[in-house]
Amino acid sequence: MRRGGRRRNWISRGDAAVWCPGGRWGPRRTRVNECWALVRAEDVYTNLLKSNGTDLRAGRAGTAVYAAERRTFSVSWEIRSNAVWRRGRVFLRCARCTRRCTRLYIPLSDSWVACRRCWGLSYPSRALQNYKDSLWGRGAIARMFGTTQRAWAYSTTDENRKDRLRRSRERWADRSKHLHAAQRRNG
Repeated sequence: MRRGGRRRNWISRGDAAVWCPGGRWGPRRTRVNECWALVRAEDVYTNLLKSNGTDLRAGRAGTAVYAAERRTFSVSWEIRSNAVWRRGRVFLRCARCTRRCTRLYIPLSDSWVACRRCWGLSYPSRALQNYKDSLWGRGAIARMFGTTQRAWAYSTTDENRKDRLRRSRERWADRSKHLHAAQRRNG
């Protein structure tokens, strides 16, 4: 992304497998939140708990079928031991590069499943440069809004953390129901 010591604000054809043509300075990387569909390891873990909760343990592996709008995708998963996840951490395997990951992306409705690196995707926060005070974040514009760009970014990050914590608690409540039901069935 650097050219002659300067950072480029656009990408060329070889930089990413998918891109958005309408970036501010030309083609830009597609962001993960702009993808058509997403397969998350958390969802695979929850579905595995629902189907056979007592049989999950580190070292297990398999495939899961993910459906999105009349299309189905097969994704490989494996469980690795982890101190936080009770029955081990579920990882997905990218079919193209075979790396372990927690997210697999389908950027377009007619594309295949692959990891962020294979697609050349970017995160929204990378484009915003959100923790640096730019000209927007200082001076008259900042006084007009009553905040700086840096303060706004920290506030947004804090809200996102609270939202992730809420969703995590909801997932745990759903998972614990299935774990307790499986334990009662097996004695």
